[in-house]
Amino acid sequence: MKYFLTLLALSPLLVLAHDHIETGVSPDDSTRLAMDGPNYQLSTYFPIGEFPGGYYTVFPGGYFTSQLTFIVAGEVFLIPPPPTRVRIELLSVSGPAGGQFAFWEVGATSPTFSRTSGWNSTDSDRPGFAASEPGSAYGHIHGRAYTTTKSGEYSITFRAVDETNTLAPSPSKTMTFQALEAPQLAISLERNIVKLTFTSRPNLSYDVQVSTTLAPGSWSTIGDPIDGDGGMKEFLDPLNNRPRAFYRLVEFE
Repeated sequence: MKYFLTLLALSPLLVLAHDHIETGVSPDDSTRLAMDGPNYQLSTYFPIGEFPGGYYTVFPGGYFTSQLTFIVAGEVFLIPPPPTRVRIELLSVSGPAGGQFAFWEVGATSPTFSRTSGWNSTDSDRPGFAASEPGSAYGHIHGRAYTTTKSGEYSITFRAVDETNTLAPSPSKTMTFQALEAPQLAISLERNIVKLTFTSRPNLSYDVQVSTTLAPGSWSTIGDPIDGDGGMKEFLDPLNNRPRAFYRLVEFE
């Protein structure tokens, strides 16, 4: 029997870690805002039609993406008093030439705003989004996305501002968004057994999925998860009675 084997080298999925950046009243100066949280975000590519899951409710794919939530929740800082309304502003974008960084509001199917690498804000061009929810300074809004169009390392600078000008803006916070290309798969066939090999990444894990049609919902996980350590990994799959097979990796933290 003739077998048709296809690997999707640019179509892994990443089950995304979910980080918080908190804003609130500065402990050193009660007249201004402050920001605290991780400075690094890992992003990986989701092909068109793929859905990251987690807090995402809608996402068309075709971008490197990561989940992140800017909160005003009183976990690190005090929640600002009324009538404060906290907003996050984008100050600068640097990264690969021609690469774009974008913010997506909850449920958006296209970027809410996008800026190209090398961009710096001005008084007339400083996009942003609300961190506070309607009716109070408190905010904990899930489901927003942050994407880039090219792989590589991006430095993105934000600050928190008070829309009512009750509190002074926070110091700026620069975050690294590392957009990683998909691991490259190699494939071979011997005696009706498919051998897939790929270079893993430390601290990430992998599922191997197979489909015979590429139709939505046709992918199924085979075997146990593979823990990444930076080395080469091998996965064997007997074809059995499948006339053809398509393979992809699911990459997750």
